[in-house]
Amino acid sequence: MKSRIPVVLLACGSFNPITNMHLRLFEVARDHLHQTGMYQVIGGIISPVSDNYRKKDLASARHRVAMVRLALQTSDWIRADPWESEQAQWMETVKVLSRA
Repeated sequence: MKSRIPVVLLACGSFNPITNMHLRLFEVARDHLHQTGMYQVIGGIISPVSDNYRKKDLASARHRVAMVRLALQTSDWIRADPWESEQAQWMETVKVLSRA
């Protein structure tokens, strides 16, 4: 049996607020990757953007991270990462990836 490539799924965004569909996207992606027989999803990360994203009506990063953590309370494989939300400026996804 060929070993599977380990994968961590990452979603960056405002999550203003996080919704069931955000969480469902992780499930669909994990199921698809597992069905290929090539990949093993070993985790998921949700990374809310900082307050400096400057999206209209954006709740504070502190509150959005708290909402994500509450939404993930029953997940044993997806976690919130507040790092991006704590940055002084907006971060490109590639910078978040290099840190994850």
